[in-house]
Formats: sequence, C-alpha cells, structure tokens
Amino acid sequence: MKKRILLLSLLASGGLLVSGVSNAQLNLKQFGIGGGNSSADAGATASSGGMSQLLQTYVGANQQVLSGQSSLASAMGLSSAAGQAQQAAGLLGGGTPSVSQLTQVGSAQQSLAQTLTQTFANRASGAAPATPVNKQAFTDGLASLGKGVSQYSSLQSGLGGIGQMNPTSLLQAGMNPQTAQAASYIAQSAPGQLQSLMSTLSSAVQFASSHGISVPSIATAALGSGQ
Repeated sequence: MKKRILLLSLLASGGLLVSGVSNAQLNLKQFGIGGGNSSADAGATASSGGMSQLLQTYVGANQQVLSGQSSLASAMGLSSAAGQAQQAAGLLGGGTPSVSQLTQVGSAQQSLAQTLTQTFANRASGAAPATPVNKQAFTDGLASLGKGVSQYSSLQSGLGGIGQMNPTSLLQAGMNPQTAQAASYIAQSAPGQLQSLMSTLSSAVQFASSHGISVPSIATAALGSGQ
C-alpha cells in the first residue's frame, strides 16, 4: 500500500496525470498506453513495453538531433558547440535516462539551437568572418537533424492521451517510478523542444539553399511533418 501511495504521488507531482500539457501533446496511444477500455486493458498494454518504446523513440530522436547539431556546428567552425552536442549525447548512452539527464540534454539542445540559428543569421548578414563552410558536414547535419525532427513529430498528437492513463493499472503492471517520471518529462517538454528544433532546421535549410549546399530530402520533409 505504501508503495502504491508513493508512486501515485510521483505521478501526480510529475504532471503525468494532467489532461492538457500543451497545444501539441504526446500521443501515448500509438505506444499502447492509455488506449484500453478498462484498467486491466491499460495495465496489459503498459506491461507490454509501451513505456519503454516511448522512451526509446524519444532517446533515439535526441541522439539524431544532437548528431545533427554537432555536424552543423563543425561545418560552421563552432568546435566548442560541436563538443557540447557530443557531450550531451553521451548522457543518453544506456539504460533509462533520469529526469536530470533528460533536463541536461534538453538544455544543451536549446543552447545549441540558439547558437546555430544566430550563426546562420550572422553569416547571412555578413557580420561573421567568411570562413569556409564544410558543405558535406553541413549536408550530413541537415540529414541527421531532419531525421530527429521527424521522430519528434511522430510523438505528437492534437490532444489527450496522458489524461487517459490509469495510475492503478501502471502500479499493477509494475511501472518503474523513474520510467514514469521520465515519461512525464517527455510529455511536458517534447512539444516545446520540437518547435525550437523546427526553427533551427528551417534556418539551416535556408542557409544551405542560399550558399550552394545540398539539402537532403529528409530535411525538407521534416519541416512539413512538424506542422
């Protein structure tokens, strides 16, 4: 009973039980979570690995994004930013990431997005030194960032999903509190992260187009998938 009370408290405090996190909310049904008509159904889907798949998809998307940001930074001569991206990617190396690790990754992504977007703008205006851009590295970065944005987009839905999750069924399925907290963080943060990454990708595509750099189709397709 004490364990049940503790987990219910964790879920509630983490925001997992709210019905509206943002305008673009996580679609948990596609991962087999929250779609059952009863507690037993929901518990069965949760125990089938729906949460694990959710986390794996999110981690994979972030790894692609950070790889893309690292390549774009390197292409622009931003060695420090490239190293920051690689360091953040190292936090997602194994096991279920903690909320602290996810927060660090999210913070690094946001910082990198701002740095890259500002650098593109400076170069376009001629305010930055006209050092050569590594076009192949830039194209590779666009491809990886585009793939990551597409994966982020696949996690999104209009409304609902989270509010339909039954905490009792998660307890019955033996849900790990760390997994539940990580899912709560994703639900609250992913929509905002996607918007930031879409802005960075758009700026990068515009920069590439105006500087004779090849733009992979996955990058342009990702811009459409996030709208």
